[in-house]
Amino acid sequence: MSETRLMFFMYHHYQHCFMSKAKLLPPSSTESFAVFPLLPTELRLKIWEHVADHPNTVELSCTPTASYLPDGRWFSHSKPPVIFHICSESRAVAMALYDVLTFSLDVVGIPCKTELYINFAVDTLWVCADMHIKWARMLLSKNDQLKEKLKFLAVKEKVWKDLNQTDLTHDYSGGLFPWVPPTTAVACELKALEDVKFHS
Repeated sequence: MSETRLMFFMYHHYQHCFMSKAKLLPPSSTESFAVFPLLPTELRLKIWEHVADHPNTVELSCTPTASYLPDGRWFSHSKPPVIFHICSESRAVAMALYDVLTFSLDVVGIPCKTELYINFAVDTLWVCADMHIKWARMLLSKNDQLKEKLKFLAVKEKVWKDLNQTDLTHDYSGGLFPWVPPTTAVACELKALEDVKFHS
């Protein structure tokens, strides 16, 4: 059952069980649920957690270098999830489930002006197609937070291949070992990585 249908059902049930002489007005839309604050705290928190577990895409890129910005600047058009702005209760749940994306000190470039919230359990980090391979490598191989927690990544296929280039290694008999990803491949650095999607 969808969240909208569940909320409508709960409103409908409450409307017909509420003892009052005043006639209750029907909901203006199935997306409203006026009695939500009257629900038990445990149920409200479960609903907020369900909302926070909705997968989102967090976009990230870096501006090209320039004479006035030699190391570039990280930026994103992604906005904080709406759960952060509903009420103090929803924000408290969100703060427990989301991380603020951090930038390691050894990653060049000016960090984002605004905080980027990411729920590593369900969210996808979208590395923009215009990001230079240099910044993509620094971001994914030097950021301890991403190396430990990032599960879902979307990246340009060519960039991903460049980040995980392999070399043929000669053995003592003059033959060749199979293609084996070196330990410096970004795929080896991202310990929690479960899925990589390619975009154009």
